Amino acid sequence: MGKRIQKNSALVPIDNSANELFDSLNEQDSGQMLLSYIPSFFTTASLPFKNINRTEFIRKASNGISLLLNSPKNVPYGKYGRLLLSVFTTHAVLSKEKNIPVIIEFESMAQLLREMQLPRQRGKDIQEQLECFKRATFSFEQRTEEQVQGYLFKNLYEPGEKLPKGDVTVRTTSTGTILFTEGVQFQEIIDDKSSRIGNFKIILSANFAAFCQKHAVPINYTVYKDITSPVGKDIYAWLVYRNNGLSADKPVFVPRDKLVEQFMPVGENSDPKIANVNYSRIISQIREIKDTYYPELKVEIDKAGSGITLFKSPTPVLKEDVRYALISTNFDL
Repeated sequence: MGKRIQKNSALVPIDNSANELFDSLNEQDSGQMLLSYIPSFFTTASLPFKNINRTEFIRKASNGISLLLNSPKNVPYGKYGRLLLSVFTTHAVLSKEKNIPVIIEFESMAQLLREMQLPRQRGKDIQEQLECFKRATFSFEQRTEEQVQGYLFKNLYEPGEKLPKGDVTVRTTSTGTILFTEGVQFQEIIDDKSSRIGNFKIILSANFAAFCQKHAVPINYTVYKDITSPVGKDIYAWLVYRNNGLSADKPVFVPRDKLVEQFMPVGENSDPKIANVNYSRIISQIREIKDTYYPELKVEIDKAGSGITLFKSPTPVLKEDVRYALISTNFDL
């Protein structure tokens, strides 16, 4: 969508009070669930769960992917950082222009919060995450290994050198660094009683927009928002993404250690009991997601605690699903 302009919007006081909660949300009025996008990369390695008060964060996933977040002040984190990332991604995906920065404008914090299905008292939380995303970058590294016929690499051998007859092992390392936003601008209006903020302009970098346009997963934003646990959000997004690649006749077993490594990793010298606790939390989140948020999910949890088996499930959301309204189109006022 790009630009978002709303007329006659009141700026929101920074010190919001509980009595400013929305009486109703557009999602309730329309009866539709909301759809958004999230970069597929962030379903494998995501933001820190809580405020770590650091300018750098590293997350190593179980499939050879590593994520490195950098921010001049503090890396984005938690459930509100994830929701804002989804909003950014959705605007990038919907932009008609390609390979250029995407400009998002909100006249007030209230408009941004309405799009995010959040009450006005969450304004300070979203403002904090906007500060974290300013000038923040994410770097990724992926290492893969596969068996390929050796003759395909004859250009790497000297003339006359004997080529391998069979397969060779090919290890590929891919890296990249992407800036989330090229600029964030807002105004703060200060009077003798309060401070108010508004007139937001967020410029998503061309590289980030292109990355989202090529590698985004549609998710049920209403569900994603309602899952309170950050790790629960990550697991839900991963389950949706993983389901897209499953075949009906080929279930996939995910071992216990891979689940822990991906979602709640522990240090090399940590007490083994911590891994047990983390695995129990992951399984608890999967059960809650199936019971409350994704009832179509077909998953078998090994009773002995060795891992889970994923079966092809009905897809919870498709790109053109008429049951859903995109977050950035449902709230034009």
